[in-house]
Amino acid sequence: MSTSRLSSSLSCGIDFGTSNSTVAISNGKGSAKLVPTENGLPTLPSAVFFHHTGKQPIFGRSAINAYLDGEDGRLMRGLKKVLGTPLMDDKTVIQGRVVGFSDILAIYIKHLKDQAELHAGSEIRNVVLGRPVHFHDNRPDLDDRSAEVIETIARQVGFEEVHFQLEPIAAAFAHEANFDDEKLSLVIDLGGGTSDFTIMRLSCRYMNKPERKQDILATAGVRVGGTTFDYRLSTKYFMPQLGLGSEYKGEFDATKILTVPSTVYAELSDWHLVHRTHTEKAIQETKTILKRSLNPKRIQRLLAVQEQQLGYALLEQVEGTKIAFASVDEYEARYLGHGMTTLRMPLKRKHMDAAIREDIEKIFCSIDDCLSAAGVSRERIECVILTGGSTELPAINTRVRATFPQAEISQGNKFDSVGLGLAHYAAHAFSE
Repeated sequence: MSTSRLSSSLSCGIDFGTSNSTVAISNGKGSAKLVPTENGLPTLPSAVFFHHTGKQPIFGRSAINAYLDGEDGRLMRGLKKVLGTPLMDDKTVIQGRVVGFSDILAIYIKHLKDQAELHAGSEIRNVVLGRPVHFHDNRPDLDDRSAEVIETIARQVGFEEVHFQLEPIAAAFAHEANFDDEKLSLVIDLGGGTSDFTIMRLSCRYMNKPERKQDILATAGVRVGGTTFDYRLSTKYFMPQLGLGSEYKGEFDATKILTVPSTVYAELSDWHLVHRTHTEKAIQETKTILKRSLNPKRIQRLLAVQEQQLGYALLEQVEGTKIAFASVDEYEARYLGHGMTTLRMPLKRKHMDAAIREDIEKIFCSIDDCLSAAGVSRERIECVILTGGSTELPAINTRVRATFPQAEISQGNKFDSVGLGLAHYAAHAFSE
């Protein structure tokens, strides 16, 4: 990581997220503003769609809509989760060419840089990249490797100076302008791939301090996020409709009853692995099982999803169900596939809460670890800052309020505070 500093009138902060990304610009004088990245909105879904015809790739909501509208091409989502995994060394076919996943990441991050420069009307050489406290649980080697890869990509797309800042600390920076007096604050940043926490002394009087290490009491994090909740909801309620848990006869002994392998269902429930289920090899494996299935109707649904490359569309329905439970107690999940019978699944919020209970426990255990590392009791926390889409889930909100009943709850800028905070930090990181 570079530690040198350059004088520059413009720098930016990029929050490259598993589900959504933001970019904000700093003019070097302490002010920062978010860049509209798509249709005037500051958040850009972390998605890329490659047309098979060789057209330029499209991004964000436009990419997702192109896929859902049945355009001929390839959608890629959840790319951040590839960092530090063996998939980073894998190749895939895009528009008839074999490319690496790092190349796909570079295309997306270059698009964020282009949007920032288009908005600023100027080249931007300096960037502060957000990073989770831990890319991977209990694997500092993979944490380091993930940061190295993302820095290399940032330089590859044209940034000259690259700094990092932890995402929960960036979120704290974005909120502290609202604090006249010092408040001992806990940031709970529930992103798409990770949950990250910091305990920090915040005040608007501290915003221009050149060094903030003494204000940061502790950080912690765990590899649980919104896509984890999608995975649990999918495998618990959606995948059984496609045959998860069903049985089939043995190939050489029809009296031998086997359970359908779960790999394809796990991949269909994981944003960065969905593309594997659309391969010819995966499709042939399903056809083989279908011939001997004891529940062929459900396996036929699975095959239709694979052959029509509807895996992402199905996972979009899962995610939509999760989001719906932020505001309703009951929801009828539906999946409308091209040429498929509509699947209707009436669910209650308690069903999802049960599916993600263990993950929520991991989140609050990590919060306790953060408190312990800071030497701070729960009662001393004066403000809890909630950021990230999953903080809207009632199971999270209720637990936060029960754990910190005395604290003020700050919930503004849930989806863009990290990007804004990174740009605030950039004003100091790249000053002389």
